[in-house]
Amino acid sequence: MTHHTPGHGRRLRAVVGLATAAALAFSLSACSTDQNSTDSGGDADEITTLSLYSADSPAGTWLNTMAEEFEKANPGVTVTNQFVVQTDLPTTYGKSVVSGTEQDIVMTNLVGDPTTWLKNGATVDVSGYLDQWGLDDVFSDTALKAWTNADGQLQAFPLEGYNWPMWFNMDLLRQAGFDSPPKTWDELISLSAALRANGVQPFVVGGADYPAPGVLTLVALTLLTEDEVTELFESGDWAGANGQKVIAGMLQLRDAGVFSDDSAGLKYPDQVAAFGAGKAAMLFDGSWGYGNAQATFPQIDVQLGGFPLPQGSPVSKPVSFAGQSTGIWVSPNGQKKIDEVGAFISFLYQPENLAKFVDIGYISPAREGYLTLDESVLPPLNIASQAELPSQTTVYQPTYNILSPTVTSAFFRAATQAFVAGSTAEQITTSLEQAWQAQ
Repeated sequence: MTHHTPGHGRRLRAVVGLATAAALAFSLSACSTDQNSTDSGGDADEITTLSLYSADSPAGTWLNTMAEEFEKANPGVTVTNQFVVQTDLPTTYGKSVVSGTEQDIVMTNLVGDPTTWLKNGATVDVSGYLDQWGLDDVFSDTALKAWTNADGQLQAFPLEGYNWPMWFNMDLLRQAGFDSPPKTWDELISLSAALRANGVQPFVVGGADYPAPGVLTLVALTLLTEDEVTELFESGDWAGANGQKVIAGMLQLRDAGVFSDDSAGLKYPDQVAAFGAGKAAMLFDGSWGYGNAQATFPQIDVQLGGFPLPQGSPVSKPVSFAGQSTGIWVSPNGQKKIDEVGAFISFLYQPENLAKFVDIGYISPAREGYLTLDESVLPPLNIASQAELPSQTTVYQPTYNILSPTVTSAFFRAATQAFVAGSTAEQITTSLEQAWQAQ
């Protein structure tokens, strides 16, 4: 798949096979006025949100626009949006819960601290509201499953789904003598040598940031079955046979020159900048980067695909990731004015409103057929990823999502060790096992 602007797409305002907006949107005039609506920890006429977006980002602009439109449709009601950096959000929200002043709605990712919120009473189970608010048909079964915990509780409403593939600069690959992305480790190693001979770094990784554990997990899923990787991540037995197999695989690729020389010291923006400048030919980046790619390096012929496979891999197609990122959570304060909160959340999921969110370049977890997408306004890579990755790659959710918040943070730091030139299997094993001891 190449990064070319498509022709005129299908217009995005039709809804297929559902009861349309009437089934989803209900104004506050239709809400009940039971005790829950008025006996709240805040003003029932004000709905407050906390999100990981920035106010001037496309997603933040969408949320502010939705608030304005909702207020117009419901005179007397205000929606106040607060934006905070993703890394600060769990702490910000946690402090507000302790003081009983938390926002009614939280929009963040299901990773780290938020995975404990429902269990600890910081948010509420929203499964009962699916039918009550007419949202049953909005989400795919896969999206709902991803947000359902082991106790069968729905932790939040899925908002953003994502995919996370390999990116290949086909201009640089062709200059190195390759007409298509590598499918095997042998091809990946040969390509890396050819790229280096041309003065180009092969696979740039932000090894000091979240791409490090992502790539390590990719490697694990090409060497082991998904069940074996899950068992490894649950036990943290990196000194065992499967753990050593993964570490050996990482060292094989690193020592063969697959990863760019400075990967261990790079952050996520650095890897994107190197790829965009043509200094590196391969990148592991997600759908959150498609819009940026279109804006900053549209001249690059990008083909998306999966991570190549070693000999004897348990899967037959290169591996990519897909899953759910941002969801809409309801807080204890939000439950106290659940009618108002429900009206606003349902408003966000109206087909025409959710369509505007998809328009800004994000992947929607809505059920297939719920929206008809306008491909003329979506980033071309977004379109290509949805059309081709499911059939051309083995798609997994990132296994590290099962880890506790403390282990997740420690794993992210420990994974950097695998990209440090000269680090040994013993050193990497020690770093990873110590990460799991943070449990």
